[in-house]
Amino acid sequence: MEKLPPRISLFLIFTCICCFQLFAQDFDTACRTAQPFCSDASVDLTFPNTINDLDGLGEIGCLNTTPNPAWYFIRIDQPGNLVFDIHQWVDSNDNRILDNGERQLDVDFIAWGPLATSFIDCEGDLSIGCDLNGDGENIRPAECVNNVDDPLFYTTGPLGLDNTNIVDCSYARTPDDDIFTETFTINNAQSGEYYMVLITNFANEEGVIQLRQTNLNDANAGTTDCSILEPGVGADVATCGEFPVTIEGRFPGAVSYQWARADVGTTNFVDVAGANVPYLEVTTEGVYQLSGFDAGGTQVADSPDDLVVLDVSDAIVSVNYDIAEESFAGSYTITADVQATSEIEAAGFNDFEYRLDRNFGNGFIEYRPFQSSPVFSNVPPGDYFVMARYRDCPASEERTMVISILGYPKYFTPNGDGFHDSWSLINIQDQPAALIYIFDRHGKLLKQLIPGGEGWDGTYNGVNMPSSEYWFRVEFNEPRDPNMRRRVFAGSFSLIR
Repeated sequence: MEKLPPRISLFLIFTCICCFQLFAQDFDTACRTAQPFCSDASVDLTFPNTINDLDGLGEIGCLNTTPNPAWYFIRIDQPGNLVFDIHQWVDSNDNRILDNGERQLDVDFIAWGPLATSFIDCEGDLSIGCDLNGDGENIRPAECVNNVDDPLFYTTGPLGLDNTNIVDCSYARTPDDDIFTETFTINNAQSGEYYMVLITNFANEEGVIQLRQTNLNDANAGTTDCSILEPGVGADVATCGEFPVTIEGRFPGAVSYQWARADVGTTNFVDVAGANVPYLEVTTEGVYQLSGFDAGGTQVADSPDDLVVLDVSDAIVSVNYDIAEESFAGSYTITADVQATSEIEAAGFNDFEYRLDRNFGNGFIEYRPFQSSPVFSNVPPGDYFVMARYRDCPASEERTMVISILGYPKYFTPNGDGFHDSWSLINIQDQPAALIYIFDRHGKLLKQLIPGGEGWDGTYNGVNMPSSEYWFRVEFNEPRDPNMRRRVFAGSFSLIR
């Protein structure tokens, strides 16, 4: 069977549209057979192809024919751009690896998205053609472009995107071209989005399909969620006050489903009326359980399974901190500690992130960006606070009290330019009982400073002191000690003229 050439006549366009209409009944529900698909960073996953369905679904998008359609869906984990290579081959030794000498098969595809769920109305939710002028009318496969001819059509396109939810489409013109790799691109994918992928098998030979993400190490690369390969409903859901939230799950062998709900912290599940498809739009917090049944009404393996949906907008009660080192250590380690609400703790939600802000003299600004670890190392003396929040939920942000860390400048330059013109200890103003002395290299007392005062201007009896190393001694109460014990610290600094 030979692939059709590019559309070259109105007769061919009309014929192909009629072909699609003949297969429209199949397309109504065809995507309901979609299987979870992903690309894992640690292993190249493979999936079986489809054979003995040469009629397929007719003309869809840039594909003139769709023999042996295999339907898959992917879910986005980390947001960003995703680029995949799609391979199909005869896996002669059944090791799921494309070995040298194994015969590759022609592979064509079309992809749609973003979608809120994988369980969709195929004909209603998946466009069969493109819409170049964006008028929403006369959406035709004839307007779709093979990305081999125009790699930017579905990512930028002559008028932006093609104005439908087709995100990419590609075919090699004939099997004789020996093109066995198709490239599939999704730009600016967001966490939780679903994408539907139709992959054909023009050769009608049994083999495997592999979706390999090629840009995993690039900046702004997104990732797919491989947890969807496991039966059940997947991970718990944290929402930042945004409802409804769509959840879904599947069980191999299930032909019917039922959702139930319980309050968080309980197992008193009550069936959700009418919720008998494997996805659900959730409008309230709770524990949601999905059961799957075979044709005889018996629960299938791995059923039921449940997940928790929680609003994390008010997840944090307070943020505390600890500093590992005592004052004047020079470099410090700040560790934040989040106290979450009892509901958040009971549900085991702990995906918090932390940012360190610093005051450089005219207000606090970001010093270290949000990170998953509550530990900030190698922090110099100064004024800080730690901002904590549930991951990607600005509404949940809470901060520590201001963290004042004692220290001292290593140098000053009293030349009248307004920068570093005097020397004083950092953050000593809150210790009025502190005693601060400055000496020259021979131990001569040059100045006694007042905590929080103007500092030393580099003079002695009105005479400028020369550039040199000077010493200081401070007696203070250690703020890191719960009992504020009295301490003495001595150090040196440079006067530079």
